[in-house]
Amino acid sequence: MVKSAVVRKLVIGFGTALTITISLLTNSILSLGGLSRIVVSLLGAVLLYVSVALASAIHRSYPARHDKPKDMESLLTEGPYSLCRHPFYLFMILIQIAIPLTMVSILGILFAVALIPAWIYLIKLEEKELIDYWKDKYLDYMKRVPALIPDFRKIISKRK
Repeated sequence: MVKSAVVRKLVIGFGTALTITISLLTNSILSLGGLSRIVVSLLGAVLLYVSVALASAIHRSYPARHDKPKDMESLLTEGPYSLCRHPFYLFMILIQIAIPLTMVSILGILFAVALIPAWIYLIKLEEKELIDYWKDKYLDYMKRVPALIPDFRKIISKRK
């Protein structure tokens, strides 16, 4: 198995499980109350629902096995991959942040944000493997498309 596949399973599986656990255990500590609690919880729920739906849609486009670059028939650069190189990871990060928002757990939110360096490490690992496999094709793609956060200014200017 490729090294990034192991890290990916840890960051997604273990990171999400810990985020849920911490959020459940600490949702009454240092928490908001009243109307602000309801608003934060609702915003978190909407973010969670939308992120899960979009991450699922992206994941369904992958072949059954997709641990290695060679498992993919071609380099994904269309659809959500034209906006950022790692849209699935973007939505997984948003899921990990939305879970504690929904539960209104400040410590859960802090933990989810603290996981971001692990996501960045995973992206760097995976991109090294993608460059090794796809070579200049991936390097060109890297020059055109941001890694994680879409550049909405470019998107808007393309539509004008």
